Amino acid sequence: MAIGALIIGDEILSGKRQDKHLDHVIATLAARRLQLAWVHYLGDDRSRLTTTLSQTLASPDIVFSFGGIGATPDDHTRQAAAAHSACRSSATLTPCARSRRSSARKRIRIGC
Repeated sequence: MAIGALIIGDEILSGKRQDKHLDHVIATLAARRLQLAWVHYLGDDRSRLTTTLSQTLASPDIVFSFGGIGATPDDHTRQAAAAHSACRSSATLTPCARSRRSSARKRIRIGC
């Protein structure tokens, strides 16, 4: 199991806004002796967001998502997450995956 981050927004990709999330998540994880394994930068493309959310959330990885949830018409993260939830199957975690996820959540103090 790895820890990853999705950083979303056309503003970041175009340079209109500078990303501050990556440095923060790396420092926050490091303070807990954890390490970020991967990061994906995505624009506000609903189809790509839905695909990426489906792929990353189907993995055993812990996934943090930043940006893309503003009130502007170009922010599609909520809709992409809803589309993922509506389309996903009734998959269940194996006992090993469930235990590893629970252990990781306790280490970084997050809840369901």
